[in-house]
Amino acid sequence: MKILVTGGAGFIGSFVSRALVRRGDDVIAIDNFDDYYPRVCKEFNLDLVNLSAKQPIQFAEKEELAPVYEKLCTYYPSDKAELGKFEFEEIDILDFEGLKKIFEKHRPDAIIHLAAMAGVPLSAKKPRLYTSVNVDGSVNLLELSKDFGVKQFVFASTASAYGQKDHKVKEEEGVSYPWSIYGATKSAVEAISHAFYKLFGFNVAIARIFGPIYGPLQRPYGMLIQRVINYVHNEKIVTVYGIKGLETAKDFTYIDDEVNGLLLCLDKNLGYNAYNIGTSDAIAMKNWFNAVGKAMGKEVKYEIVEADPGDIATSSDITKAKTMLGYEPLMKYEEGVKRQVEIFELMPDWYKKLENV
Repeated sequence: MKILVTGGAGFIGSFVSRALVRRGDDVIAIDNFDDYYPRVCKEFNLDLVNLSAKQPIQFAEKEELAPVYEKLCTYYPSDKAELGKFEFEEIDILDFEGLKKIFEKHRPDAIIHLAAMAGVPLSAKKPRLYTSVNVDGSVNLLELSKDFGVKQFVFASTASAYGQKDHKVKEEEGVSYPWSIYGATKSAVEAISHAFYKLFGFNVAIARIFGPIYGPLQRPYGMLIQRVINYVHNEKIVTVYGIKGLETAKDFTYIDDEVNGLLLCLDKNLGYNAYNIGTSDAIAMKNWFNAVGKAMGKEVKYEIVEADPGDIATSSDITKAKTMLGYEPLMKYEEGVKRQVEIFELMPDWYKKLENV
């Protein structure tokens, strides 16, 4: 297939793009390089995809990329003879006419829509920015999908749309009462995409992502595991934003499991459905800290601060995803953290010294 991946230069988007290329699909990735975190990180991600497609690199230095790429390859042994092609175009999803030209040029069969303003705390400070990008940008993509005959639209929603729950949440509980502006924008797009499905008939799969998503090259801003690794490396004290401190448990999902869930959503044409893509296994912060400390051979120093009111700790019931998609999370958290540390330690110094993570 020819797949359009929005947010393709980001953490999840680049992993999705590499997985698609490895299995033989052609990928058109788009991204606007929003300054939520440094552009150089996203360019590095894109060149890892280029290497996976056996194409020339565009942005990074070969000597910086090579050790990281070679290590990543050990996690994904493959003897596939034919790889997919990879193309990248820089564009904002709010640019409807620019997007239209991309659809006219590439004629994608399906879309995995990951592009969004991310993060709960910032959404409370900039609600209009979040509603503009996350809602209006998504409507642009839905309208063009209708106009150009896209067969499958996969939308990356969020567990934040559920609000705070004290049990493993099921899809049928609905997403009408989120606790954050970020979660609310995702709920809105779920509703709008359902209307597009009813009116125009193309398949829509909603992947409600339970995270944070962790693993090698995790987004360097606002992600706990990456912050802990960075702070331990730079001998800084980690601030823990937790409802119950180190006892706070979250349904972190390893990047490979999340990518597998998104690709299963892509491959199953089942009309309109929402699926929880998580682990169904909320693990306490202290366990994550211990895993990082063990992998790095150093003590994790921390202090606990008041939680953001929009932050939630929710765990997923993944029965529906297992039954309908065949989804099964496989990564053990200790191994996932170990891999994240291994890649961090191979990254260039500019990455290891990133601030404000």
